[in-house]
Amino acid sequence: MQVGLHSAQARRRMWFAVCAVALAALAAILRFWWQDSATAGVLLTALGAFMSVAALMADVLRGDATPRPDGDGAHRRRAVEALAEAVREQWAAEARLRRLQDPAPLEVEWSLADRRLADHPYNIPPGPVLPRPRAAGGTPGSVDPAAQDPAAPEPVTAPPDRRVVVLGEPGSGKSVLAMRYVLDRLAARQDGGPVPVIFPLASWDPLRTPLRDWLTARLAADYRPLAAQADDRRTLARVLVDTGLVAPVLDGFDELPRPARATAVRRINAELDPGAPLLLTSRGDAWAAAVDEGDVLTGAEVVELRPLDLVRAGAHLERSARPLGVTADGVPHTVWTPVLRKLAERPDLPLAEVLTTPLMVALARTVYGDTSRDPAPLLDPRRFPTVAAVEGHLLEAFVPAAFADAGPTAAGEATRRLTVLARGLHRRGTGRLAWWELESLVPRTLALYAPGLLALAVLSLFLLPVTLARAVDDLAGLEDVLSLVALLVGQTLGFAFGVRYLLPSGRRGRRGTQEPDRGFRRRQALITIGVSALMWAGYAYFDDLRFGFRFGGVTDGWMPDLLGGFLFSQLFTLFLGIAGLTRRPTPLGLPWSGVMSRVAARLGGAVLAAAGTVTAGVALLGREGNPWTVLLGTTCAGAGTALMESGTSRGGGQDGAHTPRAGRIARRFVTGAVRGTAVAMLIGVASCTAGGFAAVGVTALKSRTAVDLKDREIDGWYFSERAGVRSAVTERTLRGGLLLPGDGARPVAFAGTTRPPNCTMPLLPRRRCVDFVSRRTVFESRHGAVVALITPGAGPRTTAVHPTNLRSVLPGAGRDWLTQGPAAGVVTRDLPPVLVAGLLIGVVGGCVCGVYRALSVPSDLMRAASPGLSLRTDRTASLTRGGMVALLVALVCVPVVATPGDWGGLVHLGTQLWLPLGTAALALSAWGRFLVARSWLAATGQLPWRLMAFLDEAHQRGVLRQSGAGFEFRHLRLQAQLATGPTANVVAARSPESRSVPDTPDTPDTPDMDEGFDIHHHTP
Repeated sequence: MQVGLHSAQARRRMWFAVCAVALAALAAILRFWWQDSATAGVLLTALGAFMSVAALMADVLRGDATPRPDGDGAHRRRAVEALAEAVREQWAAEARLRRLQDPAPLEVEWSLADRRLADHPYNIPPGPVLPRPRAAGGTPGSVDPAAQDPAAPEPVTAPPDRRVVVLGEPGSGKSVLAMRYVLDRLAARQDGGPVPVIFPLASWDPLRTPLRDWLTARLAADYRPLAAQADDRRTLARVLVDTGLVAPVLDGFDELPRPARATAVRRINAELDPGAPLLLTSRGDAWAAAVDEGDVLTGAEVVELRPLDLVRAGAHLERSARPLGVTADGVPHTVWTPVLRKLAERPDLPLAEVLTTPLMVALARTVYGDTSRDPAPLLDPRRFPTVAAVEGHLLEAFVPAAFADAGPTAAGEATRRLTVLARGLHRRGTGRLAWWELESLVPRTLALYAPGLLALAVLSLFLLPVTLARAVDDLAGLEDVLSLVALLVGQTLGFAFGVRYLLPSGRRGRRGTQEPDRGFRRRQALITIGVSALMWAGYAYFDDLRFGFRFGGVTDGWMPDLLGGFLFSQLFTLFLGIAGLTRRPTPLGLPWSGVMSRVAARLGGAVLAAAGTVTAGVALLGREGNPWTVLLGTTCAGAGTALMESGTSRGGGQDGAHTPRAGRIARRFVTGAVRGTAVAMLIGVASCTAGGFAAVGVTALKSRTAVDLKDREIDGWYFSERAGVRSAVTERTLRGGLLLPGDGARPVAFAGTTRPPNCTMPLLPRRRCVDFVSRRTVFESRHGAVVALITPGAGPRTTAVHPTNLRSVLPGAGRDWLTQGPAAGVVTRDLPPVLVAGLLIGVVGGCVCGVYRALSVPSDLMRAASPGLSLRTDRTASLTRGGMVALLVALVCVPVVATPGDWGGLVHLGTQLWLPLGTAALALSAWGRFLVARSWLAATGQLPWRLMAFLDEAHQRGVLRQSGAGFEFRHLRLQAQLATGPTANVVAARSPESRSVPDTPDTPDTPDMDEGFDIHHHTP
């Protein structure tokens, strides 16, 4: 077989080699032939970024070489088959962990419930209610498997297509019956048929939420690929629900609030097709009350699970325990043998009733499964006088027994850590914990302020190469430590405010989408405008803007720095809020679909990483290392590495049911950029206009009155006025730094030891800073507009400079007198830079929105082998998006940085946006929130640093169960035991009368998720 260059793989390898050689050659040429190494580094990085984007865009516009089916029908079929496979993998794994077939299933019989609880017999379809029971395995009196006919056909176990309500007490086996029901239906399912999915009813509010909307939201939350848009109105989850491709298994009806149960039954009858299969589980008293107050479930038969037979439960415990020896007749002897013999003689003991519940049999099997512990003390009526006492003991001893072989201290540590999780879930009123919800376990104040602190920490990490290049002072415009601290505090407060008020909540709309509504956009705009006006007014009050406003200027005291930091960080959360990032972020993946897209991602990432590494290395090792070149190269290297990882790792991209079609990524970027630019520019211009006029108003009020200083001398300054020109002159020596923007622009002077920011910039070779010593300094003012003249040389020649950063050398009365003038002059000096910043906000916000729209798809949790895989997927995607946001914003800011003459200090504004935006995007992602929560819980000793490994171990030991990419306790009674301790209202004593269906309930409901036993059904 001859492949040659006609092979796609060979062409990709050749293209990669040519790119690598060309990039290396270009790096050498630019390094040794270009006079400005900083400019050469930026050009090299830009070329690498262009090649990466070009490769990705070419791939997505052309599409995969493998033909893909088109049409909504094919899209829906892929989604439903992916869902079926995910549900099968999830519950098959749980069945193995619960040891349902080890050594043999434990039978739980059922019978028809009170006819008052079911529909009219004429409305119930004829036929079997549930599958016929399998052969009884190993109970006394059962048939010997060897004596059975091997040619006899296996009994049909596929549940019939009908509605069934299963009643039972907590721990009686309802949830395991639901799990087996799902697996049996999946085993008999044909391609394209409906998929049974278990929905815990505890999270549904029937009084407010329609059933179909809730089913859609749960599907999208538990199986994230179904959150993708199927069309302009509906998600994939909604499509599957509307087309009947989801067969609901509603588990835990009794966990609904009592006032909502009757409404829930009515909604089920009204919103689900009567002929569609449905299984609902509940406690008997809760269902009876709902029927009395509302209605029966149309067309549904109602069955009730019976208590376990003590002989059958004892046989199961004997078979699962480790033998201690063999009796004379060859029967194995275990720790349970004398206990069961005693119970046969004394069936009135509390332990006898405890062992009639499958949950308690499972706990007893784990706690006394080996020879190290003896269950005989459970027979002592003084230590365990009631059923509740025995149950509490088994619940309390379960976790230590599950971790008994992990080490001498492992059991205690595991119990303590699981107690922390149980209490957190108890406070939230839920039984499920996903890794991206771990933030709920940290204090609210920390959860609010932590994203800003994390963004600053990551930003400091990126500044490390600048420190190595000995160029930190070139980036910082604040020399005063107090001002720097105030700036950081302001940024943290601004982040917290933005997270609380400028990010959407993440709640889904009526069609299951998470798009913010117009009401939120209006609130977002009003809040931003109001806060901007307030902050700018405060800034103008504490600072002196009468000399004019420039970004990156010297302020009067620390308060303006705090307010400026607040405004700055508020912008970041505004951009990300417009892009769709929520206060409760969920895992997101990258839209690479197919082999070709992954190859393009790897190729683009390799080129970008190589360009960034070369650029940063040249800047660090060269004599003229520029800090911005180092930062740009480092960011490119990081983004390129993450992009390569996303194309290499199976979890980085998406091969699920919602993979984008050819060209859709590019269209999503354009659509997101256009919409984001429109919204961000509207909000940005409006808020900057409001803030600018607020600042102008405060400044104008400060310029109205002043003491007349004509022909007076104060502190070495002589004040005079000639022909309408006011002046202040001093012969004292003035030292400072001078920023020369180049292109004939007026220099910017800084007094004292304050160093001008951004003295050298890539693409601006004429920009530089020099020190000056002025023998004579003059301030001249006409109608409040001030110009400063310094005499840096020995001759009489003066240099006109911006007076904004030199005002500190003047006495306070002199400032008032020189800047006294009409309000129109204040508007001219202060408002234009603020309004231009509003336009820049719009463009930058559009870029951020475009990147998030193009590179964000729901994480493929349906096929996640473990929660750890979904965590790694989101981490890779978050790093990639953060890097791309930073690079694209840097590209947008290039024209701002290259503005001739550094008008209004916009160069400083442009350099301060791109990198903090990338770190902000990272800090506000699901992985960033998890990192904060994980660090806090580990630092306070509540949970281990290797949290996911601990949760996975607890899952493997049967303490937790996996639900999608989250974890739940094996039973909510175990969670309640760990959270609140063995109290009477948690572990309720049972009586024989409680097993029948009462006319009216008299006890609060206990959440029920039943324990690990296979359920065999015996018809009456």
